[in-house]
Amino acid sequence: MNLGPFISESAGLSPMLRDQCPDLGAVAQGAGPPVAGSVYPVRLSDGAVSHDAFAWYLRWADWLGLRTAADREPWLPVGHVGPALVLGHSRPGLLKPPLPPPCFQPVLLTEEDYGRLHAHCLESLAAAGRPCWDDGTLVAPRSMFPERFILPGSRLAAAQFMIEYFPHEREDWVRLKDWIASAPDAGAPLPQPYEGAAWLLMRRGPVGDLCGLRERVPEGLTLPVEGDAATPYRVVAWAGRTLWIGCPSLPQPRLEDQLLDAVGDGWQLRFVLAPAVAVPSGADADFSAPRTPHGPRARLSIDTPSAFPSAHAAGVIRLSEREIGELERYDPRRSDRDPVKVFLRELSAAIRCGASDLHLEPGLDRARVRARVDGLMEEWLEMNAEFGQAVVGAAKELIGLPAERFVPQDGGCTVHHGGETVSVRVSCYPIRRRRQKLALRFLPRRGCVPSLAEIMPAREAGMLLHAATRPYGLILVCGPTGSGKTTTVFSTLSSINTAEKNITTMEDPIEYELEGVNQAELDPHRGVGWEVLLKGFLRQDPDAGMLGEIRDRPTAETAVRQALTGHVVFATLHTMSCARTLERLIDMGINADSLASALSLVASQRLVRRLCRRCRVRRLPSDDEAALFRSRGLPVPDDLWAPTPGGCPSCRGGYSGRLAAVEMLPVVDEVARMIERRARAREFAEWASACGLSDVFGAALGLAARGETSMEEAAEWRPVWEDFAWRP
Repeated sequence: MNLGPFISESAGLSPMLRDQCPDLGAVAQGAGPPVAGSVYPVRLSDGAVSHDAFAWYLRWADWLGLRTAADREPWLPVGHVGPALVLGHSRPGLLKPPLPPPCFQPVLLTEEDYGRLHAHCLESLAAAGRPCWDDGTLVAPRSMFPERFILPGSRLAAAQFMIEYFPHEREDWVRLKDWIASAPDAGAPLPQPYEGAAWLLMRRGPVGDLCGLRERVPEGLTLPVEGDAATPYRVVAWAGRTLWIGCPSLPQPRLEDQLLDAVGDGWQLRFVLAPAVAVPSGADADFSAPRTPHGPRARLSIDTPSAFPSAHAAGVIRLSEREIGELERYDPRRSDRDPVKVFLRELSAAIRCGASDLHLEPGLDRARVRARVDGLMEEWLEMNAEFGQAVVGAAKELIGLPAERFVPQDGGCTVHHGGETVSVRVSCYPIRRRRQKLALRFLPRRGCVPSLAEIMPAREAGMLLHAATRPYGLILVCGPTGSGKTTTVFSTLSSINTAEKNITTMEDPIEYELEGVNQAELDPHRGVGWEVLLKGFLRQDPDAGMLGEIRDRPTAETAVRQALTGHVVFATLHTMSCARTLERLIDMGINADSLASALSLVASQRLVRRLCRRCRVRRLPSDDEAALFRSRGLPVPDDLWAPTPGGCPSCRGGYSGRLAAVEMLPVVDEVARMIERRARAREFAEWASACGLSDVFGAALGLAARGETSMEEAAEWRPVWEDFAWRP
């Protein structure tokens, strides 16, 4: 592929760029970054470029690259605003720009960022193919740029200019053509994603793509937090005593006054149009549908089509009590439904229901919204696939995820839901037909840590507290993903959290926020990984602490070493039983003698749904159930309890909440000797059974015997082939 216009070199700077950015010459001579004109300095969060920005870069290069040969120092894609590129260079004053200046946004890169980005682009170019202009997904420009042209002075003229000289994705091109044909008013905004490109063409000011940029706020400068500002904003860049502020719409006189009051005299503000900085106000909401406060939510199906309205992103979602009520009554089947309001309706419902996860899933022909409540998936909403993708897009904008479709993404947001604040961890996963699935995990509320007595039987809770109050020892809590390991650890930490204890944790991410506990979180974007945190953790003089998940041998050795030097250490593993946990650590290469000396308790757990005490019904155990209890060495209960079909207003289908079925293995002398001789998992399991210690299934049966859960829930954790007639 010929990338000529992006890497052609000239001894001088084009007059048009010099007129627009008169300070670029000073930059090239080492006089410092520019503080005037449309160019501004940026810092990249990493060396990669988003897939969408690189795709636009290739389209422009393929279309214009027929006229110029390649060279070594290209202008590089930093982002895009619709079809308009944001291109960066570390020496813009010495290189001829690849496009006429009003048709792209120049930014200044540091030498380090430029080098990393250049290397990434070269790798991507090696694997990239030419854009296909004939498959119907792209629309090529009608004409090449002329030698001289008149810049558009209105949105309509800018739209016509882009139809003539810009490449497009076909769906966007159709919307732009329809907008032109509608004879819009002079102030009518263009359809997304063209508003920012038109702003640039009309020379109203600089534009920006904030995805992949590192927010830069001068040290010691205090700016209004997002919720207190007149409008959402982000600091894009700063140099000297000049700040570049990104906003979703311009001008912003109130915000400018507010920021100038905050920064004081001597500072200059320059505004950048950045469409990806906004939240919906909800003030214009129009809702109507019945409220269902209790029981499983009814499944709805949507069949009518809808266009994707303009939605804006921020990372903070605020819903007042009035808006929450209106969202409950909002009917997603209405013909003028809004993807933003549909997403907020399901988000609010998930928080009200206490869901742990919310899933937005575009399918082949239909899309659906599902939620996991008390461990079970419930389908709440079905819609056509096109509208489902619009809901996913609206959610990504609200959350603040970039518009990348082809790679997995992780992010998060904060939801102010009435009087409570909920942190949400978000995962975006690319699926077939260029669509994306979103999974939202609701992290526990601040300080809402249940006591051990609420989540497990008294005997197991007592064993955990006994081990946690010793002077030292390694406590391992094991189980599959979603089995409540973190909750168990923090319930125990909360019980020993006193003024006499220095408790420090390493987490990814922080789920429970506890006053008095020093919690650290991984931040890969800032280079804060496990190794960095471990080094700091060891210097904090903790009495007790949590090292998070043991992922490898160095982490396991650190946990053992900390326990041996006089600390109580909690850690988690993804293993299926206490016996398998010990076997895995031994196989990992941990010194058996050290492990035997350090380890004090291993717990393995699963979650079962708790029966609703208001509507559960008593029944007699069947003969098969009685035989099952006897086979496990458990007394047969006189009565068992079952859920009431349909439940009651206080529960969901006869269940309310969950509790842990816990297998315990105390590391007493006999277990320590087995560890020292590197015993296998079967030996540990046989010893525990001989001592009357239940495995997870036995613990679940014990909960069923006490009326805490049903036999159906306990049977979920029965060994796979135990109840199947597999013999011929």
